[in-house]
Amino acid sequence: MKKRVVCITGAGRGLGRAIAETFRKQGFEVIATDIDEDSLSEIKETKQITTCKLDVTSEKSTAGCARLTEDKFGQLDVLISCAGIVDYYPLSEAGADKLKKIFDVNTFGLINLTKYFLPLLIKSSGRLIVISSESHKVPAPFQPYSVSKQALENIYNSIRLELLTKNVKTILIRPGAIQTGILQDTLNFDYPLTNSAFTEEFKHFGQSISKYIGKAADPEDVAKVILKAATASAPKRIYKINYNFLVSLLSVIPGRWRESLIRKSLK
Repeated sequence: MKKRVVCITGAGRGLGRAIAETFRKQGFEVIATDIDEDSLSEIKETKQITTCKLDVTSEKSTAGCARLTEDKFGQLDVLISCAGIVDYYPLSEAGADKLKKIFDVNTFGLINLTKYFLPLLIKSSGRLIVISSESHKVPAPFQPYSVSKQALENIYNSIRLELLTKNVKTILIRPGAIQTGILQDTLNFDYPLTNSAFTEEFKHFGQSISKYIGKAADPEDVAKVILKAATASAPKRIYKINYNFLVSLLSVIPGRWRESLIRKSLK
């Protein structure tokens, strides 16, 4: 009997690394990918793990990883889109080129993955698991990460409807804060802006952001939920992890109230 095969993007560190280890321990053959090849060095020689440098923003790189998967295993049972980056700046001053960088990874990376890995998923009637974020629920200032996840969810919804016709299950994961490098970047990024109309507001945003994060989950615990989504006979459409009351409250109160609260927090 062939082992099940999973491919994970962003597996060099943080949540992606925890997912790779969790699936390996459950007997999966793991293809651990990351744009930073050095981040994969610690697990490169690990049994049941195959590492592959993958830049999800590059069609050539993604196509190469898909070929490696097919050549080595001939199948793919689970594809997990986990690669992501975070940044903070005023979107109204950013310009399209700056914003495109975070969209290329967090949003359009999924498009490249499905294009080149889809034949393998269809062949195995496999599963596509996409890591989104609880932050998608609330439009927020200075947070291109949240905006990229909002766009990701809309793209994912179209992909999901298409793949229903091919017997490929698609599952969305919406975690809150996770104790990873991205969280540390969130808490420790540099706040000062130069030549910006939002210097003071951005400073206040930086000083208050920790209040909105809430309790951070262990990546290993989140990885266990993702494993359940990958192996359950009837998985949920959406898995919500590490519920954040404040984010949920802001998402349901009238827009005028929400905007008033956000505005006050920036003054």
